[in-house]
Amino acid sequence: MSILVWFIAAFKLGIPVAGMSWLMFNWLYGAGQLSRSAGHKAIREQLEQIKKSHKTNKAKSGNYLYRQWMMFGGGFYGLAVLWTLLSIEVLELIGFLFNFNLQELLADGVIAMIVNFIVAQFGNIVTAVVWFAYWPDGDQPMLPWILVAYAGYLIGIHLAREQQTLHGVKDLVPVKQFNFRKKLAGTDHDSHTKGNEVSPGMASGSLADGADGVDADPDRSRDG
Repeated sequence: MSILVWFIAAFKLGIPVAGMSWLMFNWLYGAGQLSRSAGHKAIREQLEQIKKSHKTNKAKSGNYLYRQWMMFGGGFYGLAVLWTLLSIEVLELIGFLFNFNLQELLADGVIAMIVNFIVAQFGNIVTAVVWFAYWPDGDQPMLPWILVAYAGYLIGIHLAREQQTLHGVKDLVPVKQFNFRKKLAGTDHDSHTKGNEVSPGMASGSLADGADGVDADPDRSRDG
C-alpha cells in the first residue's frame, strides 16, 4: 500500500471531513445541544436524540448543510455522504457551465430535461451513499480512505469541543515577545503613575505658598 494513497485520501477526504465536522459540531456545541464534556459514546447517543427530534420537528430548524447532514443520518457516515454529494454536484456544475449548450439541453423538450435532472440527482445521492467506493481510484484499497475520513471526523469534533475558534493574545504572540510587551506596558504605566504623584516637599511648599498669600492680621484687613 503506497503512502501516496494516504496523502491523496487526506487531501481529498480527510481534511474536508475534518472541516465539516468542526463546522457541524461547533454549531451543536454553540447551541447547547451537545455537552463539551461528553465522550464519543455520549456524543453518539446525543446525536441520536437530536436526529429523532429533527425528524419530528416540522419546522426543520437549522441551515441547509445541517438539515442535509441530519437527513443522511448524522454522525460520521452522514458527514462523509454529505461531503461526497457536495463534491459530485460541484464538479457537475463546473462541467455544466463550461460545456453549456442550450440547444442540446432542450433538444428533447423541457419535460425531458427536468426528468433527466431528477434522475441525475438521485444517481448522485446513491453514489454519495457508497462514498467509500466512490473515492478510491482504480484498484486503490478502500481502507485508507475510510480510516482517513474517520480520523478527520474525530479531529473536527476535538477542535470544536476545545473551542479552537479564536485564540488569546498569548496563543498568537510568542511567549518571550508577549512577556516583553507586557513588561513594557507595565513600565509605561508605572512612569505615568509616578509622573502624577506629588512629593511631600512639593506638597508642603504649595501649602506654605498658599498660607503666605493670606493676610494674617485681621485688623489690617478691616482698616483697609
